[in-house]
Amino acid sequence: MTITPSENTNKSKTPKAGADTGAGGEMGPDGRMFILTGTALVAAAAVGGLVMRRRNATRG
Repeated sequence: MTITPSENTNKSKTPKAGADTGAGGEMGPDGRMFILTGTALVAAAAVGGLVMRRRNATRG
């Protein structure tokens, strides 16, 4: 006896609405702190690099 698969076995279902992946554009206080901390770290690295460059230029 052979079992024939139905037509629906090879079809994928495409979602009709958007995916629920999170808050979207609404950023809470945690997100703001991550961005603020990252910006402060980049600024501190830039200032530190300029200070090190200036010290090297005056001594050399």
